[in-house]
Amino acid sequence: MDGIIAGVGGVLIFTPNILLLFIAIAILEDSGYMARAAFIMDRLMHKIGLHGKSFIPMLIGFGCSIPAIMATRTIENERDRLTTMLVVPLMSCGARLPIYALIIPAFFPETLHAPMLWIIYIIGIVLAIIAAKVLRSTLFKGETVPFVMELPPYRMPTIKGVLIHMWERCWLYIKKAGTIILVISIVLWAMIAYPGLPEEDTARFEGDRIAVEALDITDEEKAESLEAIDFEEEEAALTHSIAGRIGHGLEPILRPMGFDWKIGTALIGAFAAKEVFVAQMGIVYSVGEADEESETLREKLQSHYNPLIGFCIMLFCLVSAPCMATIAITKRESNSWKWALFQLFALTALAWVLTVVVYQVGSLLGIGT
Repeated sequence: MDGIIAGVGGVLIFTPNILLLFIAIAILEDSGYMARAAFIMDRLMHKIGLHGKSFIPMLIGFGCSIPAIMATRTIENERDRLTTMLVVPLMSCGARLPIYALIIPAFFPETLHAPMLWIIYIIGIVLAIIAAKVLRSTLFKGETVPFVMELPPYRMPTIKGVLIHMWERCWLYIKKAGTIILVISIVLWAMIAYPGLPEEDTARFEGDRIAVEALDITDEEKAESLEAIDFEEEEAALTHSIAGRIGHGLEPILRPMGFDWKIGTALIGAFAAKEVFVAQMGIVYSVGEADEESETLREKLQSHYNPLIGFCIMLFCLVSAPCMATIAITKRESNSWKWALFQLFALTALAWVLTVVVYQVGSLLGIGT
């Protein structure tokens, strides 16, 4: 239930949003407008060291980084193609949306929901522009190739064509949920569930429950006391688990960002696939079917963290290394592990530095605390 249904279900439940996004992109492509958008954006893209054709993969990156990186094949110049490939993951893909949908309502009032989501997207775009400029000024020095492209005529998109393009891209998302995310969810659930509490600790908590039942207090007070014991037992079991021990081991690195070992445990899954973070937080806090709309999970987060930490979680998940499937496709498209690993470690290091700065400055100024 927790490993498979909650893990994969928390990802698949977001599929309708992804479908709508890919339908919109397919209509823009099939109508002939996307090529014109690339032409219009060429002058601006040249200013940041990219080709006009880089605009299309970066736009597709808002849906999923995998087809976006594959779309860089249309860029002839190797320097422009590699630069685009490396910065595409900074576009906030659909896999990150469940994280934002969980965090924003948990920590921010309704009037700030849209502005906070907008800010996260803008941060990704600005970072992609800066990263592209830095890469073209250092690793990929050289003149940008002039824009040459035959503009297709405007045409009315066909329903069949739109549906085919939408399905091809959405299938990659569903396939990832049914393979990579399925396996990761099961593995991480096992890491959280085992080896379990020692018998003496289990007996101690059971003794505490019996003692509470024997007290001469109201039923409401008994329920609150028993709930506190249950939570303490769950936390002790998690601390004793494999994932808990790994999370505790990572805590010195996570602490400057304001994260504890529980967030670190969930981030282990997020490195495999961003969508897994929500399900893993549900498992960590012993919430049943946790997804981005889980009020119970939001309440748990509100009781343990503040809005600044919530924002830092979104920032780290935005900037840090994309899913393992994206790293694999970068290796395939660049034909080199060097660039795939560079993407993995450079983005993670950048995410850590930015999140530490934001958390430390925010704490110093008392913002969101």
